[in-house]
Formats: sequence, C-alpha cells, structure tokens
Amino acid sequence: MKQATKILFAAVLFSFFCAPFATSRAQDAEYNLIRRTYKVNGDGTIDIGFRKEIKLLRNRAITAYADKGETFILYNPAIDRLTINESYTIRKDGSRVQTPANAFIDQLPSQCTDCGRYNGIRERVVVHTALEYDCIIVLDYTIHRKGTYLDEEIILSEDCPVKKYEVIFDSPDNMGSIFTVEGFDGTTPKQIKDGHYYHCVATNLPQNFKDSYLPDADYLYPVVHITYKPDGPSAVCGTGAADLEAKIGAAAANLIGELHDNNPLTFVTNIRNYVIDHIRTTDFPLSLVNYEIAAPAVTLLSACGTPADKEWLILALIREAGFKAAKEEERVVVTIQEDGHDMDYTLSTTDKRPARLDGAAIDEQRTIEVDQTIAWQGENIGSGYAQMTLPTERGSISINPSRLTSVRKAPVKIRNCNEKYHYTILLPRTPKRTLASKPVNISYSKNGIGSIKVCIKQLDNGAIDVVRELNINVPDGIVSPKQYKAFRQMMQDWQTTQTLTIKSAPAKQVGK
Repeated sequence: MKQATKILFAAVLFSFFCAPFATSRAQDAEYNLIRRTYKVNGDGTIDIGFRKEIKLLRNRAITAYADKGETFILYNPAIDRLTINESYTIRKDGSRVQTPANAFIDQLPSQCTDCGRYNGIRERVVVHTALEYDCIIVLDYTIHRKGTYLDEEIILSEDCPVKKYEVIFDSPDNMGSIFTVEGFDGTTPKQIKDGHYYHCVATNLPQNFKDSYLPDADYLYPVVHITYKPDGPSAVCGTGAADLEAKIGAAAANLIGELHDNNPLTFVTNIRNYVIDHIRTTDFPLSLVNYEIAAPAVTLLSACGTPADKEWLILALIREAGFKAAKEEERVVVTIQEDGHDMDYTLSTTDKRPARLDGAAIDEQRTIEVDQTIAWQGENIGSGYAQMTLPTERGSISINPSRLTSVRKAPVKIRNCNEKYHYTILLPRTPKRTLASKPVNISYSKNGIGSIKVCIKQLDNGAIDVVRELNINVPDGIVSPKQYKAFRQMMQDWQTTQTLTIKSAPAKQVGK
C-alpha cells in the first residue's frame, strides 16, 4: 500500500533530568500547564496551538523576566493566521481580568530589523495585566499555517518548574505512518491513548540549569521531535535543489578577488570568515518562512540570512572560487591539492575555528605542544614583587574555575585536550630575582577524567623552568556530576599555576 505519511517522533529523556540533579534555588514562578498541539488538516494546512497557565510567585517573575509579564509570538502573515483564543489573568482572590485589546501589539522581531526581505514577519506582544503575587496568567492561541511540512523539536524544560507538559499531534491519514519513541534508561514522557494519534505527558519537570559550561539542551532535558512530511511533489519545501546548487556567478566576482590568497587553505578560510563576519544572521525558526532556504546570490546581495542561508552561501562562494566542496551539517568539506594529492579539509560554518583535515582524529587536532625560551614579561605589583601570566595558545582549554561553583548538580561540557608546555623564562639580570613561592610539583591522574602535571622551579642560572601538561579525555566531552569535584580541582590547579610571581632582592646599602 502506498505510504501516505511519514511521522517521526523522538522523545529523549536523559538521566541528568532526574530529580536528584534539580537545582534548589528559589522558584520565581511555576507552570501549571504547557500544552502544544499540532493538527494537520486535509486541505494542506496545519493548526499549531499553544496554551500556558503560569503562576507568578515572586516579584522577579513580574519585573525581571519579559517572558513572564509579556509573551512574544512569532508569526508570518504571508503564511500564518494568528488567533488569540484566551488571554486573561486569575488574581489571587479568584477574580478574572481579561487582557485588554490595547495589550496586543504587533512589532518587527529584533532578528529581522537588519534584513529587509524578512520585514514581513511579525512578533505579537501580549502584555499581561493585573499581575500580582500568586496570580495565574492564562494564554491560549492558534497559528493556522499554509503548508503541512513540520519539523519541530520541543525541549520539555523551562526556567521555572512545569507541573504538566503536553504534546499532541493529529493528522487526517495515519496509514503507513512510522512512529518511534526513544528514551534513556527506559525513561520517557508518558504516552496517553485517548484518540489522538500521538499524545504524551510529562509531569513535575524541574526548572532548567543555570550553570556555566552546560551541554546542549537536548542532552540535559527531555525532547519531543516531530517531523511530518506528506508524500508527493507537494512535500518539497523551500528553494529547489537546482537553485541552491547553482553557481553564484557575477554577484561574487569582486568579493572572490578581494579574499584571494595564494595559499588555498587560507583562501577558503577567508571566504568562510567573510560570511560569518559580514552577513548578518537572522536566527528565527525556519518554519516562519515555510522552511525555505534563500538562493546564495540573494543572501549575498541582501547581506543577511538564516544560519542555513549562510551555510549555502559559504558553499557557493568556495565553489565559485574554483574549489570542489560539499556541504554537511554546520560544516563544508573542501578539497585542496597539496603536493599533487587531493586533501579534504573540514570548515565550520558557525564559527572561525581553523580548518581540520578531514578524517584526522579530533584529539590529534587538539594536541598542543610548546617548547620555548622566552623573556620575562611581567608587571610590577608593588613591594618588589612582579607577576607574569604564561602565554595562552590558540585552541587551548578554556575553562574559568571561578565559574565552577563548589556544589553542582549539572554535567559540564568541555573540549577534550592534550596540552604540553615547556617554558624557560629568562629573568632580568639586575637586581637578582627569585620565585616568590616554593617550587611547584603537581602530578596526579583522575580515573575517567585525565591527568595533570605541573613542575615550576628556578634553575641555577636564575631562569625559571616551567613544565605544564594537561590531558582531559572524557566520553563525548561530558564531565558527569560524579566526576565534577575532581575535575574542578584539576581546573583550579591548572589556572593557579599559569601565573608566576617573583620578588626582587633588596638593594644593597652602600656605606660611606
């Protein structure tokens, strides 16, 4: 039987979401309910519904957060019709205050202010009224959208607790549909069998983490991913493949010339960097433009675009410069000839990190080895003391221990590294200077994390010898809460030994 629809749901709930890892800070508000509904209609449209019921507990929820006292709804009048079904506030005494008509304001979203071709998109601001302690804001709206393609990733987490979170999906013909649910350790939001094609409910969700160096949200929290794509030609969304693959042509001729470099790798890196630096990013959900990707020439001439637009522009410019290139997710693979051989390099399209030889182990790319003799370049700090911070190499680990709290329930996202430094630091000859502290000798390993070695001493000739080695190797670059204490100590030892302090010998008194 011909497959009529394809639906893929993925609900992923990780162990870090569990109650023992929840933060204990005071709650400013709590959601009694969040409900998201998706209904595919037989006429080629889709209704997207959203309902929230949130109780405000503290003054900060009223004055400090725009998403509590106000609600911002993105929509595109060219393909969307927005209807406010309900909007009111239930006061503490039980009375209900309707949101007045002048509290609904349409404005241009900030993401679109510098991109003329997206100036038709709107943001409906709902200014909630009658706010007070223990009041409940209720908002329910529907977006009726032309087009049935759907690709939604819903993170079931907010910056305050959620008592009940629902996701509902319905389509007119589920025959031949593909439906899967995946979870971690067998834990997923509960699926409800109540006549809807898909209905899941998650209850008592803790508020999300606010720590530094967090993994991506889809690692920390439960996620529902809904993809709906009907079969047939009507299912093709966005700009056609031929337009995206076409050469960018004369529009880029002058730019290619300006960015040219005799080193091919530098040349393609210049192109990537130009797009990142000079093409403004309009970062809104692609659903607002019916998942369309602009032709590269349009993105270049308008000097703005979505992240997807910019990826295709980078690819087109590199090809226009004469290189063979292919696009992958958030990166471009470029073929460059070196010594008569074709070498593939991977360029990130989201940041300006150096190109990486395709197929080389990532850990090899993150290995840093330095052996240098350098002159003292410290600053006087008074009373005959001076301090110098050791050089920082590009690509070295960047974790600030002051942002690692003493108690933490969330995992830490890091970049694994293998760094080895050996510096011989030459001190000025006069007056005589010595290390202000005893020689440093730190060396230990932590199972599942890595190892650290630091040796700082003054040599007989007066120079300071510094050996610093750090190896971090945790699976997927994630430090678990159980590993956190040992990791934090390692980062503290690494940072504190990066600064050297010396003292000058007191000047000799000259007698008469």
